Amino acid sequence: MRLTEEERSTVERLSAALVEPSRTSGVAAYGSKVAGYARPDSDYDVIIVAKRFREGVRYRYVDDPVAASALIVDEDMLVQDARSSYLGEFVVGRLLNVYEPLSNPELFRAVEREYKKRVIVEALLDLSSDYGEFGSRLVVPYDYFLFEKLHSRAAIYPPALYSYVHTYTSRLGDENRAASVEGFRSAAESLQPRGFLVAEPEGVRIVPEKLKGDAFTRVQSLFSVTARGLAQYAVHGYAGRVGPSVFSREALSKLRRMRDAPPKFAPLEVPRSLLKLDEGAVIPDASFLVKELARLLGFDTYSTTEKDIGEPYSTTRVLTFRSGPTERSVVVKNYTDVRSLKWALLGVWASAANKFSAGPLIRMDREYGATLALRAKGVLVPLVLAVAPAERVLVKEFVTGPTLSSQINAFLKDEGAPLPQVGSYGALMARVHGWGMALGDAKPSNVVVSGDGLYLTDLEQACQGGDQAWDVAEFLYYTAKLSNREDAMKRVAASFLDSYVREGDRSSVGKAKGSKYFGPFRPFLTPGMAKMLRELLSAYA
Repeated sequence: MRLTEEERSTVERLSAALVEPSRTSGVAAYGSKVAGYARPDSDYDVIIVAKRFREGVRYRYVDDPVAASALIVDEDMLVQDARSSYLGEFVVGRLLNVYEPLSNPELFRAVEREYKKRVIVEALLDLSSDYGEFGSRLVVPYDYFLFEKLHSRAAIYPPALYSYVHTYTSRLGDENRAASVEGFRSAAESLQPRGFLVAEPEGVRIVPEKLKGDAFTRVQSLFSVTARGLAQYAVHGYAGRVGPSVFSREALSKLRRMRDAPPKFAPLEVPRSLLKLDEGAVIPDASFLVKELARLLGFDTYSTTEKDIGEPYSTTRVLTFRSGPTERSVVVKNYTDVRSLKWALLGVWASAANKFSAGPLIRMDREYGATLALRAKGVLVPLVLAVAPAERVLVKEFVTGPTLSSQINAFLKDEGAPLPQVGSYGALMARVHGWGMALGDAKPSNVVVSGDGLYLTDLEQACQGGDQAWDVAEFLYYTAKLSNREDAMKRVAASFLDSYVREGDRSSVGKAKGSKYFGPFRPFLTPGMAKMLRELLSAYA
């Protein structure tokens, strides 16, 4: 209990004087006295739920037996405020934070749970709308729902920010946070059977396809934040029908709150900073990307340089941090870069053979998902360090070493050079295909040859159930493009195919020789090279 027995008794007497006990459904205290940040002259804040209260909702300010502001609300209206924002959340919004039931706690807990269910749904719809497919990768902590809602409410009604910040930064801040979060945990568990979220110990995960199709969530998405804010102000004005002296006291209190700026509190300022991923940090605002990466890498003072890497149309750059003798590089990939239009153009070019995904969120989601899935199978892939989902930016560790394509090109120019690790790549691709995945963009330029083995570095077209024959065809035909070194290329292709069929399924090789996959590459291959590769594919099919 936050209130002493004497305080509880006093507030109960006050409530009985305002509403007959026989017509009272429940009484709860909230605000600074309960949250632990009250001033000596702070009022007691009380909600009195009344049966068939004809005025609907009304503020009453009293000075005896103690100074208090009592919010009297009709029981049915309170329930409707929880379910559908009937009062613009003017009353039920007070149950977001810690409160202390003085009577009928079951009523308040039930209303709180109903309200927090709606808050969760609205927050998940918002995330899913902004982050699309990538939303399923997020772990949404339970306190995210709390601070996201408080952030929105403070934007509508700025004087409330003072209370919100002090509730969670006062001496009881951690306890207040735990009490509020428990209601969201209970609400999430009650929503789980609907299938659009998975409740876990630390938070929830979104199931986007279920979220979009659920009738309940579609109804919630109709509520406008602006309309809710207008309703809240209207109800506030209606409920606060008071005399000049009380109006003056309330106005002075609000002015004092606006003047006494509360301390900065990151969860309230940027709630999305609370979002988590299984791998890598969430950066809610890419304008702070460099600063956040420096912090993650352990740099206090630093300088940076950057350069583009990969093909001329690549959307990837290497960002290097330096501080004295210490240097760290990361790979930054921007999926909304204008150069990513290449996928739309390539989709037209290869439309008969393979369907490329051009959407930035889809490509980022595929890269992230494939990275984690392949690593779980033991494949070498760079670690994800951070994601800025709003700007469609993903950051991975930089792996040093030559690309497989550079080694192949050196071999094609000089057959005396060692045969590159194309056999290892063929075996690796076969294993990936054996797990039901396809790389989607299997060019040797996307493979880094390191001292540890082969790293797969570009997975934005990788997916479960993709076209595996395309992987085989693209590797061979793309590697041989514009080359007339047929003998050297035959050794490369044979090494790749020999390892692939030894580890995997020959059916993909058989499909890869078909005209469907050969057609897009025909203009870039000499007749002799094309004939040799197709004959070799037939031999291994």
